Amino acid sequence: MPDHVDSVKDYLRLMEGWQAEAERKGDARAVARYDSRIQFLNAIVSELEQLRRITKPIPASYGDLSDLPPELMKELSGVKVDDLEQQIYTIIKSGGAEVDLDAVLIELFRRFQVIQTRKFLQNKLWRMAQKELIFSVPGRKGIYSAIQPAEQSPTESEANNPFSDWDNAKPNFDNDLDEEVPF
Repeated sequence: MPDHVDSVKDYLRLMEGWQAEAERKGDARAVARYDSRIQFLNAIVSELEQLRRITKPIPASYGDLSDLPPELMKELSGVKVDDLEQQIYTIIKSGGAEVDLDAVLIELFRRFQVIQTRKFLQNKLWRMAQKELIFSVPGRKGIYSAIQPAEQSPTESEANNPFSDWDNAKPNFDNDLDEEVPF
């Protein structure tokens, strides 16, 4: 079965030929009409290709199976992508660099009419992060990304400063103990 996007691309090539013919004849109005329609259709194709890219199924243990034909998928056993994980991944992937828990809750309802409790969704996001389907943003609680954050190495000023992690240090009470007990 032919892909609809390929059919639109074929039609675009046909319209470009008609536009060139109108241009050759000197019909400026027809050229302008074709030009605007070609731009709109190109924008639709680009948007659809972008949406297809970001809504690919979450990889199973066999990798991404979205390119397999349905008849082959029927033959495979044990390959199941959790629908909720797919929906969450779609939201986080389309959310840009970072998405918070509230945005995921809201978009689950808006896009898929799914209502989840905050606690259940927190657990689901944590499990997805453990499987590295999504990633927690370091230092920001409840914020997730579809892109793995880069390893953060200390800046030069932090590396040269002996007190850079002073605020995160745990107190050592062993040094405060007296050698002699007064009682």
